[in-house]
Amino acid sequence: MVDRKPLHIEVATSDATTVTLALSGDLDYESVGRLADLPIPAGPTTIDVDLSRLTFVDSSGLAGLVRLQLRAADAGATVRVVALTPYLRSLFLLTAIDRLFTLPPD
Repeated sequence: MVDRKPLHIEVATSDATTVTLALSGDLDYESVGRLADLPIPAGPTTIDVDLSRLTFVDSSGLAGLVRLQLRAADAGATVRVVALTPYLRSLFLLTAIDRLFTLPPD
């Protein structure tokens, strides 16, 4: 049996144009709908995504992040990944998802 960790999404606003999403737990088939349900602010907004506390991501979770980026672009917003684990960085590079997001330096 796999020890599943529920997805938790913390939303914070640091200024009028920046929203930070801090994800923790598992981002997978069962939880990706929570990410899809997040409202995207309209206008020139930056959405900073902190993935440093994710414990598991499957292909559905990666697809959910891509959909978040596409929804944001449609609303005129930009998504930046501001923190991630070395494992997720290698996963982003392996799947070429790093081309869709601004990633923090190594």
